[in-house]
Amino acid sequence: MSRLKNGLLGTLLCLGTATFAQTLDSIAVVVNDDVVTNAELATRMALIKAQYSATPGVLPNDAALSKQILAALILESLQLQLAQRGNLVIPEQQVDEALANIAKNQKMSASQFLSAMQNSGRNVDAFRQQIRNELTITQVQRQIVGRQIFVSNAEIDRFLSSQSGQSLKDTEYQLGYLRFEAQQREQAESLLERLNQGGDVLAESASKDLGFRPLSEVPSIFRTLVPVLNDREAVLIEKEGVLHLAQLITRTAAESVNIREYSLRHILIKTDALFETGSAKALLNDLREQILGGADMAQLADQFSQDAGTKGLGGDLGWNSLDNYVPEFSAVARTVESNQVSDVFESPFGFHILRVEDTRTRDVGIDVLRNQVRNQLSQRRYTDALQRWQTELRAESYIEYRP
Repeated sequence: MSRLKNGLLGTLLCLGTATFAQTLDSIAVVVNDDVVTNAELATRMALIKAQYSATPGVLPNDAALSKQILAALILESLQLQLAQRGNLVIPEQQVDEALANIAKNQKMSASQFLSAMQNSGRNVDAFRQQIRNELTITQVQRQIVGRQIFVSNAEIDRFLSSQSGQSLKDTEYQLGYLRFEAQQREQAESLLERLNQGGDVLAESASKDLGFRPLSEVPSIFRTLVPVLNDREAVLIEKEGVLHLAQLITRTAAESVNIREYSLRHILIKTDALFETGSAKALLNDLREQILGGADMAQLADQFSQDAGTKGLGGDLGWNSLDNYVPEFSAVARTVESNQVSDVFESPFGFHILRVEDTRTRDVGIDVLRNQVRNQLSQRRYTDALQRWQTELRAESYIEYRP
């Protein structure tokens, strides 16, 4: 049941008319069968202002800030209602893990972080609920919007042939950046120390994500240093009375990785009530002799093999690295010469014979690159789709502002 039904109707039964009217006055917005209260709005505003206390100038005036936060609370409510209707529940363990990660970023254990929260007067249960809500909303978005996202191989090919795609074949660097005035040196050096102890510059409110750039497009003051920086390492450079702080978030390159692949064909006979071990081995030995005598292994595989995945394909397993097979299978494949048929051997699936059709060495660097492009295009498409979906969700919902 929603907060509106749980809270307001329950209150109606327990309180007098005057008190109930006062409760209604505290509602900021009715959102379908839920509400956003003025108390929630005030609490969220206080949290935002506390978060930006060091740089209050970046926030709009109170009226504009209140409007923005109210819009965010409405959207949160709509998405949480969808989760409730879909019986989506975030396990406590997942909340614990998220809380532990937050504590880790603060260089604390989970218990130390919770103690610090209590000492500062914050409500731990409310904080856990906030984490649960955020995890729930993320899951709802992935379930509804994520399944709409598809990037075809043709799109990846087109991107790789473009100028942007070609640039991905060179190393690129993602930098986080902050600028300080000369009189802020102590603040800048303190942040530099924190970053080099594991902090993230992008967590700072005034920081900028410069995105992935080839070395030629990295700001000139950092260009000679960036290639020798470790991931997450930060530097502070002074130029013309201004302090420039940058942290290397990560780097990316389409590296060449060669792997050995095998084209295999096999016949599998499982042991069961029909074929006990002796019978299975005898049948495979007979089939092997037929193949060595010139019989078509593909035809025999389609006739006798009990591997449902390759039946109708002549027992063809396609091109794969031997790491994709169980050890018993890959060990035999590794010792058989091309176009030779193995002896009968056993694996956890039953008894086999196999033939190595061919081998090749393949550079999988392009596969790494294609996956990277797929992820980038998917994320871009996901972001656009998420915004459209949220706009539609709000437009299709009942929203009533209370004076």
